[in-house]
Amino acid sequence: MTFAELMADPLRVVQNTETTLVIENRPVRRAAIAVGAILTAIAMGLAAIADGAIGTGVMVLAVVAVIGWLILGEIVHLTQIWLDRGADVVRWRTTTLRGRTEESLPLSDLSMAQVRTRYGPTAGTDRAHLTLVHSAREDRRETQIAMGRADAEEIARMAAVINAWLSRPASGDPA
Repeated sequence: MTFAELMADPLRVVQNTETTLVIENRPVRRAAIAVGAILTAIAMGLAAIADGAIGTGVMVLAVVAVIGWLILGEIVHLTQIWLDRGADVVRWRTTTLRGRTEESLPLSDLSMAQVRTRYGPTAGTDRAHLTLVHSAREDRRETQIAMGRADAEEIARMAAVINAWLSRPASGDPA
């Protein structure tokens, strides 16, 4: 197992029925590793204070607080996507430490899901995004759904699941 595989949290299909598809990305593994590292650093700072090095301990705790908050702010990124034929809606909710956003669009306007990759300036900074392509009557638009730092292969797998679900006829529709 590589480090990237260790840090990758798989995207999950929570519900896949004829009328509803629910996908979520919960970066539990990354958050648990980060919290473990932060707690270890806090213990080191408290041990330094208990040993009499108060200045060093306070400095370690301050640095851990700032850096830990920044790391958790980058890692904690929960995404949930609902596709509902009955309500004719695609809804996605993104929850971070900074708050929660929820958006939606009509399912009837959605034509497919694709993966878009944004290439970074240095190696290893590429990011894949799940993109919903919806063709309204007057124009073709694309909506990117933030998936945190999910693996590109997982995002491609979820795009395939969404496309397969969209191509499947709903019950009561002629095939």
